Amino acid sequence: MSIEQDTIVRVLVRDRAVLLAYIWAIVRDNHLAEDILQDVSVLAVNKRDEITDEEHLHGWLRQTARYKSLTALDKRESSPMRLDDRVLEALEAGWRSESADGGTADLVDALQHCLGKLSGYAKHLVELRYAEGLSGQKLADAVDRNLNTVYVALTRIHRSLGDCVRQQVNEQQA
Repeated sequence: MSIEQDTIVRVLVRDRAVLLAYIWAIVRDNHLAEDILQDVSVLAVNKRDEITDEEHLHGWLRQTARYKSLTALDKRESSPMRLDDRVLEALEAGWRSESADGGTADLVDALQHCLGKLSGYAKHLVELRYAEGLSGQKLADAVDRNLNTVYVALTRIHRSLGDCVRQQVNEQQA
């Protein structure tokens, strides 16, 4: 018996951030990761007759995302150094265990909530650091601040986000 298209769409929407993070960990390029996620999503809907249930879908998504990511890296002229297969297996195992306990979606929701509470400057620093990949002096130059000032700000942001996420998760579990 094949999986329903509605189930595929629901899983893709619910687990989008986790799957995107998995892909990004392999390709380390935001735009490429988004493109691959879209390709995997369309392929999942098109191949629904071959997917039996939600558990099978999770494994299929991981394997397809990994394959598409590695293929995309092989095709790029200036791709980042490819991750060792042992690292990819560790990512796979971690993703599989997080998916099994269902906690990842809660963490993503908590982080999004907490990111929304940051000041404009803090959001800008986080965007430059993690979405744009700037670090060190390039990050300091981008915000026209002293390098040490940026490091102190990022440390405070990390601490604030960590405290906020823990609080959000505790409230959800209560």
